[in-house]
Amino acid sequence: MRKWVVANAIVWLAAALVCCVPLRASGQDQQTSKTPYTLPEYNAYQAAAGQTDPQAKIQALDDFVNKFPNSALMPLVDQQYYGAYNQTKNYPKLIEYVDKFLAVPEDKYLAIPGMTKERLVGDRVQALYFRAVAFNQSFNEKDANAAQELTDARKYALQGIDALNQIQKPANMTDETFAQQKKQPVMVFNYTAARAALLTKDYKDAIDSYNAYITASGGPSQSVASVYYQIGVAYLQMVAQQMASQPQTSTTPPNGQPPATTNPPGTSTTTPPTTPGTSTTTPATTSTDNPQLTDLYMNGFWNLAKALSLNVSGDAQVKSYLRAQMFNYEQPACGDLLDQQMNDLIQQSGTQTARPVTYSIPSAADLGKILQSSNLLSILSDLQGGGDKAKMTWLAVCGQEIPNVVGKITDITPGTDSIDFKVFTAATGEEIQAGTTPNLDVTVYTSAPSAADTTAAAGANGQAQAQTPPPVQPEVSRLQKGDGIKFTGTLTKYDAQPFLLYFAKVQVDPSVIPAEKTPARKPHRPGAR
Repeated sequence: MRKWVVANAIVWLAAALVCCVPLRASGQDQQTSKTPYTLPEYNAYQAAAGQTDPQAKIQALDDFVNKFPNSALMPLVDQQYYGAYNQTKNYPKLIEYVDKFLAVPEDKYLAIPGMTKERLVGDRVQALYFRAVAFNQSFNEKDANAAQELTDARKYALQGIDALNQIQKPANMTDETFAQQKKQPVMVFNYTAARAALLTKDYKDAIDSYNAYITASGGPSQSVASVYYQIGVAYLQMVAQQMASQPQTSTTPPNGQPPATTNPPGTSTTTPPTTPGTSTTTPATTSTDNPQLTDLYMNGFWNLAKALSLNVSGDAQVKSYLRAQMFNYEQPACGDLLDQQMNDLIQQSGTQTARPVTYSIPSAADLGKILQSSNLLSILSDLQGGGDKAKMTWLAVCGQEIPNVVGKITDITPGTDSIDFKVFTAATGEEIQAGTTPNLDVTVYTSAPSAADTTAAAGANGQAQAQTPPPVQPEVSRLQKGDGIKFTGTLTKYDAQPFLLYFAKVQVDPSVIPAEKTPARKPHRPGAR
C-alpha cells in the first residue's frame, strides 16, 4: 500500500510543483522600493530557481543562502530546496526544508509582494503533501530519532488535512471536480497519520485515520483490503493493551491442544506486515462480562475477515492469522466448528460494510460456563431443541470427554477393526429399558486401527487428538443387542434428523462386558473291555 501511495503521489506532486516556482514580484518592484529584497537577491533567486538540473539548483540555492542569509525570499528558497531534494530522492533533506518552510511566520511570508493568505494555505498543503510522501518513502524504525519522526509525521499529516479543508473551491470549478482533486492528498494524509499512529501503538487513532482513508478512497474495494487488515490488527492490539495489566489465565485449550500461533502473517513476534514495531501478543481469554473488550475482539475479527473478502494479498497467511486469533479467543475443542465460524464471517463481511452490532462469537470463558453446567442429558435436550441454544451447547461440548455414560444397545454393526453400537440412553433405568430408537452412536475398536483410521476416528477434534490412538477392546464383541452398556467417550458430532450423538475414543467399562464362555467339556466314557 505504501508503494501505491507514493506512485500515485507523483502525479499530484508534479502538478503541484508549478505553485512554488515563480517569484511574485519583479526587479522593477525592487527598484521602486516596493519589495523587501534587493535586486541582487532577486537575480540570484531567479537564477537558482531557473536551474533544471536538481544538483545545480541545490548548489545555486546554497550560494544564495551564503550571500543572503537573512533574505526575505527565504520561504521561496525553502520551497525550491525541497522540490530539488524530491527530484534527487533525498527524503531526509526534503523533510528538513519542508519543516523550515512550515516554520516561517505568516507575516514574513505575506511580506513578499503578491503573497496572500489563500496562497499560503495552498503552499502549506503542497509542502505537507511532499512531507507525507517523503516520510512513507524513507522512514526506518531503527533510526535513532524514530519516535520523534513518527510523532511529527502524524502531526503534520493532520495539519495537511486541516489545511486542505481551508482551500476554497474556485468559482469556475464544479463540486465533483474539486472533490476529485482533493481526494488524492486526503488519502495520503490519512494513510500517513494512520501509519504513524500504528507504529507508536496509538491504535485508536490509527483505526480512525485508516477508516478516514477508506472513506476518502470511495469505500470497500480490493485496493483497500490491506487497510482493513491493519485495522483488524489494531483492534486486537488494543485488546492486548487493555489486558496487559490483568492477571493472565492459561492459554492451553481443552484436551491439551497447544495454543495456535498469534502472529500476523509474515511477521516476527513484534512486527505485523508493513507495521514495524507493533506488538502482536495475544492476551488471555476474556468473556462477555467485559462488553468493551468483547467489542474490540469482534471488530478485530470482522476487519480481518473484511480484508479476506476483498482478496487481500497473502490471503492464506491472513486467514491462518484470523483463525489463530479466533481460536485463542474461543478455544473450541472441535476445529471444524471454528473453520465454519470463520468462513461464515468472511462471507458475511463481504456483503456488509460495517460489522452488525449483533455479530458475536462466544469466548472460551463463556463456553466454559456452559460446559460446567452441562451433563449428557442436558446436552441431548439442548441439541435436540435446535436453534442458537444447540449451537452454543455444541461449541462448548464438542470434543469433550463424557464419563460413565449408561444405556442399552439397540443395534450392532461389526466392522473390520471396530464395532459400531447404537445405544439409547435416558434419565432412568426404566426409560432406558423401554427405549427402542437409539440416540447415541458408539464406536469401539477391537484391533489397532491404521494411522488414517485414527485420524478419521478423531473426527472433528482433529489436531493433537488425531495423534492419540483410541482404546482397543476386542472383548466388546461379546456384547449383544439388548445388553446394557457403560462407557467413557469423546463427543465428535451429531445428526439433527434423525437425532444421533456420536462418540469416539470409547472405553467400555469392563464390568458390563460378559465373561468369555469356556468350551463345554465332553463327558468321560470309560473304554469297553
